[in-house]
Amino acid sequence: MKILNFLNVSLILIVFGNLLLGFVDDSYFPAAFGLGAFLLPIFQLIVGLIWLIGYKENKKIQFYFYAVISYFFILYSSVLWWDAAEKVAILNKILLFLLFATPISLAVYFTIILFQFSKQCSFMKAEWNDLLFINYQIDPKLLEKYVPKGTEIDLFNGKCYISLIGFMFENVKVLGIKIPYHVNFEEVNLRFYVKRFEDGNWRRGVVFIKEIVPKHAITFVANTLYNEQYQTLPMRHERTVTKTSRFFKYEWLKENYRNSISVETEKKLMPIEENSEAEFISEHYYGYTIPPRQKTVEYEVKHPRWQQYKVIDYALTVDFELTYGKEFAFLQDLKADSCFVAKGSKISIESKRVFS
Repeated sequence: MKILNFLNVSLILIVFGNLLLGFVDDSYFPAAFGLGAFLLPIFQLIVGLIWLIGYKENKKIQFYFYAVISYFFILYSSVLWWDAAEKVAILNKILLFLLFATPISLAVYFTIILFQFSKQCSFMKAEWNDLLFINYQIDPKLLEKYVPKGTEIDLFNGKCYISLIGFMFENVKVLGIKIPYHVNFEEVNLRFYVKRFEDGNWRRGVVFIKEIVPKHAITFVANTLYNEQYQTLPMRHERTVTKTSRFFKYEWLKENYRNSISVETEKKLMPIEENSEAEFISEHYYGYTIPPRQKTVEYEVKHPRWQQYKVIDYALTVDFELTYGKEFAFLQDLKADSCFVAKGSKISIESKRVFS
């Protein structure tokens, strides 16, 4: 959203800057007219149309398009009525005023709703469903180089955890729009837990060592805009229900080696207990990027408290060194401390914040 705001304001400043320069040198007027009549409105119309598709109920965006349609009606009418308008001075003045004032008013109005919308609009809305957590207790010193500036490792009862997680990303909307072929997909990630103190409160978040998805566009957007550690690999999943249990499985292919994590659970949902390990692991609502970047990126993830399925059994076939590098090869022989499956929910990922 910051990029859109920057582009919009830049175009407006260029248009009005050329208009002002035109009073000094007439040669600047054509540039101002060209940018103001074509480039700026085309940019605003494209962005507005994307919003209209994603947020059909938004009255401010609807009004903007009603105003745009009205302007084109005035423009068309002026061609038909110009000869008559020239004979009626007041009508001629009204048409001239509307022809020049309406585009300026639309540009200003669009700029206002763009700033308002950028504050209200989540970057992404989706569902995280059927989250399989496999959790390991490790020495926190192993993670020190990955801790972002301004944060510290978050411990549970003095223990440091790292988690291997598989889940379904479903009904994905980016800025309100469902991107074709990128609505539902798998994700597997390796993450650990940090916290950051601000305004008298601890913000509890996660840092991702790597996030694996099957879509190249998701990897590009996440790595570019949020400085994440996404990688695109072939993936597939399985979710089945029997009379007595549920089964979840997530797979990813790395250099012809098929990695997988799977779990069998009871069918009944139950609450995640307060002050439990599962609560600690699932109740982190911020994401942070990892060093060696000069600045830390923080973004908020909003979702309600989750419920869980009781685990009957789980299994994993993972080449940790192949997937995550030599530094995490030790997980190959390390026994997991716990495993649980959260049902999941609707989530929203908010716009990022950058700090040193």
